[in-house]
Amino acid sequence: MLHLPYDVAGRCALCGAEDCAEFIGWYHREVIDEDGTYFKAFPIARFECHRKNGAPVVNHRTFSLLPYQLVPYVKYSLPFIIKGLTLVFGEGTSVKRLLDYLAASEEGYIDLSGSSFYRFRTYILQCIDKMLAAGVYHEAEALFQLPEAQRIKVFVGFAEEFICHKTEYPIRGPCALGYDFYLTSGGYFLFGTPSQHR
Repeated sequence: MLHLPYDVAGRCALCGAEDCAEFIGWYHREVIDEDGTYFKAFPIARFECHRKNGAPVVNHRTFSLLPYQLVPYVKYSLPFIIKGLTLVFGEGTSVKRLLDYLAASEEGYIDLSGSSFYRFRTYILQCIDKMLAAGVYHEAEALFQLPEAQRIKVFVGFAEEFICHKTEYPIRGPCALGYDFYLTSGGYFLFGTPSQHR
């Protein structure tokens, strides 16, 4: 049996039982960080649930735990997505101009399409709805009253300036918001699901 490479909070992300999840290895995925740096094979930890919560073991299920910077099923990091949305919704850059800029970047061609960018928008709108439904950030409740473009602009500003004081040293930015939301909401994830993050 392999040892866990890090603490998974003592509880399995799938069934919730203690000492259930077993580290079984790594898989690799493409990642583009906020600076446009491309990682061909970024390692992601993979675990197996042994259903120690009392549920019958039919098939062992596996899950991955993504770092907070990564978004499930997307190769672009959360800071990259927020930076792109900030440029378009916060600074008024056109989507075409943003895509042209990324295609000509020094890091090489970043294959972000217009449809991918609009999926980012949809994803962030879903995160806004999740955050508002949880009711943990009263200062963000004004987002209910804003049109879509303004909601995104205010949210990305809120996320970029957010400071989480629940760590030994305060952390800042969208990843800090995701971590703080997890702690404040009682274990719900703002950017993803329990079986995708830790």
